[in-house]
Amino acid sequence: MNLTELKQKLDHLGVKPKSYSLFGELTPDTTILVRNYYKWEVFYLDERGGRNDEQTFLSESDACDYLYKIFAESRRIEIKYGVNT
Repeated sequence: MNLTELKQKLDHLGVKPKSYSLFGELTPDTTILVRNYYKWEVFYLDERGGRNDEQTFLSESDACDYLYKIFAESRRIEIKYGVNT
């Protein structure tokens, strides 16, 4: 999966666009996927600029799969418990 495909899948899942950044924006209170030279990084950027739950990948596909799984699991829990549906 690439960034374009990931965006489509997140839209289909119903993930709010303000919840993530795929194209270089470093917006606080957002989960971010960014290419950093030869690696791909996924992390949550908190309101103070801190990186939380940071993961590094060597391929775009692995990073996209990881981020999709995070949001898919979150959505599954929201549906199961009737939160934000």
